[in-house]
Amino acid sequence: MELEVSLGPGTGTTELPIDLLSQSAGNVDAKDPLCPIYPTVLSLDLLFKEVERLIESGDSGIRFLGEELLRRVAKFPELRGPITHLGMLDEHPEVMELLMLFIIPPTMREKALYKFSRPFNFNPIYLSPAMQQLVSATDACYSFTGGMAEVVSRHYTVVGAFILRELYGVDIEVMPTTMLTVPNAATGLVDFYKPDMMDDYLTVVVNGEKPALTQQDINRLLKNVSDTALWQELLPIEKFEIHGLHIAWLHEVTAEEALSRIKHHLISRDAILNVDRIKELAEIVRIHFKNPSLRLGLAAVDYPTDRSIDHEYRIRFNLLAEHQPKLTGENFVGSIYERAFRARNTLVIEDLTLIEQPTHLEKCLLTDGIRSILIAPLLDQDGNVVGLVELGCPEPYGLNNFMELKFREIRDLFRTAIERSREYIDNRLEAVMREQYTSLHSSVEWKFTAAAYDILQQQEQGKTPVSPAIEFKNVYPLYAQADIVGSSGIRNAAIYQDLFDNLRSGRFFLARALELVSFPLIQQVLQSIDATLVTPVEEFDNSHEIRFTELIHHQITPLVHELQRQHPELRELADRYLSKLHPELGLFARIRSDYESSVHRINQELSDFFTERDLIAQATLPHYFEKYKTDGVEYEIYAGQSICRGQTFSDIHLRNLRLAQLIDVVEASRLVDRVCEELPMPLRTAQLIFVYSTPLDIKFRMDEKRFDVEGDYNIRYEILKKRIDKATIYGGEERLTLADHVSIVYLQDADREEYLGYLNYLRQSGYLDGTYEELVLDPLQSVNGLRALRFKVKL
Repeated sequence: MELEVSLGPGTGTTELPIDLLSQSAGNVDAKDPLCPIYPTVLSLDLLFKEVERLIESGDSGIRFLGEELLRRVAKFPELRGPITHLGMLDEHPEVMELLMLFIIPPTMREKALYKFSRPFNFNPIYLSPAMQQLVSATDACYSFTGGMAEVVSRHYTVVGAFILRELYGVDIEVMPTTMLTVPNAATGLVDFYKPDMMDDYLTVVVNGEKPALTQQDINRLLKNVSDTALWQELLPIEKFEIHGLHIAWLHEVTAEEALSRIKHHLISRDAILNVDRIKELAEIVRIHFKNPSLRLGLAAVDYPTDRSIDHEYRIRFNLLAEHQPKLTGENFVGSIYERAFRARNTLVIEDLTLIEQPTHLEKCLLTDGIRSILIAPLLDQDGNVVGLVELGCPEPYGLNNFMELKFREIRDLFRTAIERSREYIDNRLEAVMREQYTSLHSSVEWKFTAAAYDILQQQEQGKTPVSPAIEFKNVYPLYAQADIVGSSGIRNAAIYQDLFDNLRSGRFFLARALELVSFPLIQQVLQSIDATLVTPVEEFDNSHEIRFTELIHHQITPLVHELQRQHPELRELADRYLSKLHPELGLFARIRSDYESSVHRINQELSDFFTERDLIAQATLPHYFEKYKTDGVEYEIYAGQSICRGQTFSDIHLRNLRLAQLIDVVEASRLVDRVCEELPMPLRTAQLIFVYSTPLDIKFRMDEKRFDVEGDYNIRYEILKKRIDKATIYGGEERLTLADHVSIVYLQDADREEYLGYLNYLRQSGYLDGTYEELVLDPLQSVNGLRALRFKVKL
């Protein structure tokens, strides 16, 4: 943020020593944005003392002028005291003319940029002619780093530092950070000027006894330069006045400032990633080269090898971006760009019209108004071209070898910027890929980071890197699912009903068409439809779905299209049939869409809910969490000491996670009940928890990009987990999982006792509708001895 102070007419300046404005030098000018808090007095006494010194040590000419000046001043002693109003100077023009000879040489007065002001005042009391002309330009302004409060505070420190230096011998100097920006009428660009302040003719006057400052006091001031209250406490305002005359000079620093701004602009990681930033950079480059018609082009390029990530799609602001989708594409061969890239060096073409056999790229440049061009390939450490900078000009020889010499100053800045931006894009892409496709859970990311550092260390040692195994030992699994009840049957019935309606609607159209036209094929298709419609929903399976679909796609719908085209009287009826076809499936899909929409909504709600609940649990104990969407949502937690880096894992943490999981699945059932009222097809879920008390080992599978259990014994957990949702109560007549119920499958009596304690808590807390059941389950394939607790959720 910068504070800008605009200049222009009415600034209260005067042309000393000829046209003086009568105003009080002791008063605070309300228009002065930086009027110092300490009283200031305009005084010329130090200037006269400097003349006295020069008389004693100077040559005869200086002695002659100095003695004449002092002789005249002796007649008017008030000139050596405080100047209470500028009219006092008007009364002695000859004295002021002589004094000016000792301040500014006559040869410099017309062209030098300088001003006089009261001590530490921003507003001048005199501007040199050149300075007056400069600051009167439209839109000329001073810019200060920081906002008004920060600038005022810094200006206060400047004055305080002067007092410390003059009265307490503290050798510090604080320079105000400001820059004058002036539009250049000739170029249309801006020029920069930096002020230099001269405080040689200033002195501090103490009112009464000088405040005593210890070294500790001085150290406090130096450590707290922005604490204006402290500075006012130790250097009270009423104790000091600043007397004298302040002189400021302006020096043009356009080239230096433009170079500095280019560096500052290119150092940010997104310096070249959007068009607005490129436009800002282009304007600074025009100022640097003092050429208002200069155009800047910048792009990422991969030459000679293609990279896995095409950066040019993101960093593509070259001069031909609107004409060429890819600079190194089919028109690249034989062009000036290929010449520059092959040479790996800056190429300057003073006049494009002189190229004997221009390619499509050169023709595009000319069409776009470019006559001369500079092309600078940007190279990485291996010498590959990773980007380019272009400077284009509409005038022939507007770009030449002298411009190329100046461009060398900033070429490396662009190379650094292009590399930083490419790296920034890479990092963002990696983050997106990790988030969307192979996300690393925050609880285990440290393990992958350590493995990556291990690989880097192997590479630095010249070894063939071997990826360390990513595994966690002795972790406890917590598995749960919220599964849509009867999803397969509901989906099957929805598809059946849509296909049945599709066939009947097609039959209705064909029967009506048969009354109007003679078309024997209609009767054959009607016969096929009638044979298909006798299939009851109970027998409908995948083979029937295929046969129904083929009948609709290959016979009914094509016949509707053809009859509609040939017989206008059938168009309205045909349109009614065709409008009901799903645009992608080519089938009736109203009920199926309702089902899929309902499943999607439930899955999303459950997924978001379990993720939110896990974030809360992570704050208590870091653990690995992974979820999957099917017809419902299932998720898995692995918790143990090997995952808890920096924390201690205990049985208390495990029991807390289990109780939290049990409460979460109850709340999930309630969530589905609330959402169900908003669904096009009401669906319910059954909740299932699998209790497995034996710790196991998990290992990251690089091929599958996920964790899996490790070891033959631990595989038993995976087998059980995949089969228990099909479990039946002993006797085989009833499924374990029921809508709006929570089932807890376990193996050991200790697990039963633990979860009975949780259930008693849930019942007293109002989570159970009635009591719980204790069940024995039928043996599953290779699995015996499973038992379960089951209860209905109080909705």
